Amino acid sequence: FFFSTLLSRTTTPRMENLGPNLDPEEAAEALRRAQGKLAAGDLDGAKRFAEKSERMNPTNAAQALLKSLDDLIEFRPGTKWAKAVERILEASDHYAVLGLTPEAVSADPSAPKQKYKRLALEVHPDKNKAGGAEAAFKKLNEAHETLSDSKKRREYDGGGRADE
Repeated sequence: FFFSTLLSRTTTPRMENLGPNLDPEEAAEALRRAQGKLAAGDLDGAKRFAEKSERMNPTNAAQALLKSLDDLIEFRPGTKWAKAVERILEASDHYAVLGLTPEAVSADPSAPKQKYKRLALEVHPDKNKAGGAEAAFKKLNEAHETLSDSKKRREYDGGGRADE
């Protein structure tokens, strides 16, 4: 009994082990369902159906959809990428954008540059596809340019914050 069960398991292939090009029509249906899930806002469901379609019959359309879904899932609201953008966009002044205080910048004039480098990696639009990344990067650049230059910083501290 044991050997017959083992033999039947090894000789009877399962559908997921057969590889690509199983059923192009079923793969196309899975891709349509993935697109429907995406339109309904169900990113995780869309990814499951897109992966199923890709396993059954690899196509450029399925691969493109999977790439788009990966980006949407990675950068959706609530992720670290989206939170970094949100924090910068909600900052009340240049110091808050960089997460510094005026005293910290006075004590260490290189602090704005150091913070800028770290934050730029998080919100640069080429790396961060979250909504608002471009605006956050522009705001970060403006804060860095202002606080890194002692003359601009003195001018900003003298009343520039009220204009923001």
